[in-house]
Amino acid sequence: MKRHIHLFHRLTEWQNLEHALALSMRGKQDRADVREFTAALPHSLQDVGTRIQNGSGPRGEFREFHIRDPKPRVISAPCFADRVLHHALINVCEPAFEQWLIRQTFACRRGLGLRAAILEASRWTALCAWYLQLDVRHYFETIPRVKLFEKLQRLFGENDLLRLWWQVIDSHRPGELKGMPIGCLTSQHLANFYLGFLDRFIKEQLLTRGYARYMDDMILWSADKDTLLRARDEVLRFTTADLGLELKTPMLQQTRHGLDFLGFRFHPGWVGLARRSRRRFKLRVRQCHADLATGLRTEAETQQRLTACLAATAPAKCARFRQRLLAGLTLPSHHR
Repeated sequence: MKRHIHLFHRLTEWQNLEHALALSMRGKQDRADVREFTAALPHSLQDVGTRIQNGSGPRGEFREFHIRDPKPRVISAPCFADRVLHHALINVCEPAFEQWLIRQTFACRRGLGLRAAILEASRWTALCAWYLQLDVRHYFETIPRVKLFEKLQRLFGENDLLRLWWQVIDSHRPGELKGMPIGCLTSQHLANFYLGFLDRFIKEQLLTRGYARYMDDMILWSADKDTLLRARDEVLRFTTADLGLELKTPMLQQTRHGLDFLGFRFHPGWVGLARRSRRRFKLRVRQCHADLATGLRTEAETQQRLTACLAATAPAKCARFRQRLLAGLTLPSHHR
């Protein structure tokens, strides 16, 4: 692994801080904390740079709330000043992460993402007779912080930068041995980086050709069942011993029976919506119309949300399902 140096000084360059501010503000200009931060410019942005430069690190202030998407999650959103700091850090360090990650991991990466993962899964499902599906149990909550930091030391070679990374890792519930907050930009990249070691093990040591990972959801494909049985045992050993993580019960099955991945249902030569995704889609569309009927959203806002719902299902061959659902939901009389 190449160790990257001469990065720390770039964090506090004014151009990087301004870019980090712009990224942090996207879609959040009307929030009170954003208005407060921007009203104090340039001093508020200088303070972020000063905290990086003098070793103070992030403030460690989080706002926690619960969502269900589709399972219950606790989101820990950092204060706005820390969001800016996180973006400044990722702006500089993302190329190093990108060089380490393999092409078959798709989450939180420019030019890849969900659509590319769906295409990859569709291709290998059509080519191979068997698949092995893996998922880490409570991934973000169980990442060992010390092990993660040790692996960061293999990627970055500057003490000041590594100190900042440790401050970011330890800023949420300081002193705990495990866990990264869901809702932080840095957590997404660190989680992706950490499982990159499993990616490399699967591709370079097990020599698995058919493989795709989206954060902690992984699938291996093969024409041979025994190959995947051996891979399952090796992956379980590596995940426990090297990464300190626990996998859920692996699923080994024939592709002709179909597989669920990323909310879609894959069969050889065909991609549809998974059953759970169909239920969620119905609920979202009905909620859009209910919000419009009660005046919670304008017609333009409702149309925007419906368009987003439709776009999310675009990779699936379910045009009739979408048409039936939308045709059965009519606008209230005063919006016709």
